Amino acid sequence: MRRRVWAGHASKLIDGWRGEPELNSVNLADVFVGLANRWPDRQATISPHLNLSFGQLVARSARTARELRARGVAAETNVGICLRDNAEYLVLMIALWMLGATAVPMDFRTNAAERTRLAHEFDLAAIVEDRKVPATGYQSIFVDDSWAELIARHDVSPVWAGRRQAPAAFISLTSGTTARPKGIVIEHERMLLRSIIDTERLEGPLLLPLPLSFSASRTHAFSALLQGSAVYFYPLLFSAEQLAETILAGHASALCAVPTIIRNLFELFGDASAPAFPKLEALYCFGAPMSPAEKMRAKRSLCDNFAQVYGSTNCGRISALSGPELEARADTVGRVLPHVVMQMVNDDDEVLPPGEGGVIRLRSPGMARSLYGDTSGSGDSFKGGWAYPGDIGAIDVDGFLHLLGRTSDLIIRGGANVHPSEVELVVAECEGVQDVAVVGFTKLPEGEEIAAFVVASSNLTEAALDAHCRTRLPPDKRPRKFVFVHDLPRNANGKVLRSELRNQLEHA
Repeated sequence: MRRRVWAGHASKLIDGWRGEPELNSVNLADVFVGLANRWPDRQATISPHLNLSFGQLVARSARTARELRARGVAAETNVGICLRDNAEYLVLMIALWMLGATAVPMDFRTNAAERTRLAHEFDLAAIVEDRKVPATGYQSIFVDDSWAELIARHDVSPVWAGRRQAPAAFISLTSGTTARPKGIVIEHERMLLRSIIDTERLEGPLLLPLPLSFSASRTHAFSALLQGSAVYFYPLLFSAEQLAETILAGHASALCAVPTIIRNLFELFGDASAPAFPKLEALYCFGAPMSPAEKMRAKRSLCDNFAQVYGSTNCGRISALSGPELEARADTVGRVLPHVVMQMVNDDDEVLPPGEGGVIRLRSPGMARSLYGDTSGSGDSFKGGWAYPGDIGAIDVDGFLHLLGRTSDLIIRGGANVHPSEVELVVAECEGVQDVAVVGFTKLPEGEEIAAFVVASSNLTEAALDAHCRTRLPPDKRPRKFVFVHDLPRNANGKVLRSELRNQLEHA
């Protein structure tokens, strides 16, 4: 069992900081300068294009900051980052913080129209990008093969201008599976606390094959860097075979993954009885739900130190499930972490008794406090000093958290609330079912109808599924329609895109 490092040790992690003494608030650029002062020659990033020590990381960030300033980037502005190389992504974030600007991480796959829309919606002074897109609706700062030569003319000393005008580290965009993404404002000190709390010391690099546009990716990367561990930024386009070869070669101590990556590794290794990666210290999975069978299989056939982490963009890490607790309670996402206060409430924000399902609301040291721009619609929100991640859940008598679904996915039929997860668990128990997603569709006088999209073996029939559900679900929770599909539509995190399934039914 590795040793955890709690928030009480924060001062030890940043005691190398040599910032201006009159600064009144934390700036993550200062933290990285402190890390460079302590470990100037220690490896910080490993990537196909950019291997940097902590000292080199800060030097490149300073040069980049000066180039951005020459391009018109100033304090208290928002700047989008849309890059494929995560190491350069990290450099850009630190450079913006040196200038007192706010980073808006964007998915590198974002198309031209979406980039233009985001530039207007989030008041972006510019978008730093490495892929030319046919768009003229924003200022583009293009990073290409000549970028290193361009910034080399600048000084390497840290840039201090604008530090006091750094209102936020990030405007973090939500995944937007049902609507347009929201922008969650994450302040510097809140991000620092997220990265320090509940971190684990690694003996070697953290392997990160996911973009830094993901909120959880940034938290895991910063946690490793604050401990002096390197982050191995793996290429974002890869095969399961390539990733497995890197792990087996011993190039990393821990791996961060989303369920899609885990499922691809399942296909590669099958249902082995011994872990494929016995030397891996930890395999963290986040971003989307996994079935109990998938969690157990990951622990059995991939890594004995498999952990599912549940968190939200507006609050950071919330719970974790690993070790003996995973074996005993794979139907949950673990116990709520000690620093998180959680309540279940009804639609009137009345606190519900233990064991009763309701809307999750939270408080934690790393909690964001506001949204940027349009705050309408479902999903992440803030109210009365609480963060609402847009999830429905329940805590059982043993203190384990059950996720029941998203508030936007709740099905109301015959006056009863039906959580898709409770139906999915029953359908998944039917022999031959490989994957399932449940949605509500077509408003009827008595409410919505229920449909189950099922990935199954060829010999499974709708009659068999219906008979299975009749014995395990009450009438108002039974699917009235079963749709067999080859696979379920998912976003980059692995979350099912239920809106696409609903649209498919509505247009049928």
